[in-house]
Amino acid sequence: MSASGSFIRPARRDDLEKLGPIERSAASVFRGVGLAWLADGDTMDPAVLMVLCREGTLWVAVDGRDEPVGFLAGHALDELFHIAEVSVARSHQRQGIGARLVEAAMFHGRRQGFGAVTLTTYRDLSWNGPSYARLGFVEIDVDEAGPGHRAKLEDEAKAGHDPARRCLMALRLDQPALSSRIAESRSNR
Repeated sequence: MSASGSFIRPARRDDLEKLGPIERSAASVFRGVGLAWLADGDTMDPAVLMVLCREGTLWVAVDGRDEPVGFLAGHALDELFHIAEVSVARSHQRQGIGARLVEAAMFHGRRQGFGAVTLTTYRDLSWNGPSYARLGFVEIDVDEAGPGHRAKLEDEAKAGHDPARRCLMALRLDQPALSSRIAESRSNR
């Protein structure tokens, strides 16, 4: 357990039905910044979550009763490890749970020999781009990542995301451990 009372572990089949409500809760924060359509939009496809669970690239943050309060879903994309979704229930946000989920993805990425972890995000929302930057992610040009990442950003634009506000970020896995940056960012609050 951590100071916030949560623990990160690989997702199990019985967790999957709980992830949609977590994603919906996490997305409710978008209502306050003119992006209510994200809060009301679809959650991750349960069939995709099942595949990621079987592949070992879906992690959950659980509370003291082993109930999921957050999750991270990822997969290989252009020979990099791509974070498809990070969601933490609104009642559990701002406790470092998302950062610990990212750390689990980084550990997996290193173990599997990926050179970097990537994600797409809003560069201008404090809990998106700036938050990932504090963890060591940097904005990169899509050409540095590959055609799969380009297609991902294009699909997001077709779904309604403003391409001028979206970006691709990456964290090289040969950098110092994320834990030290998390601890440092917490001490600076």
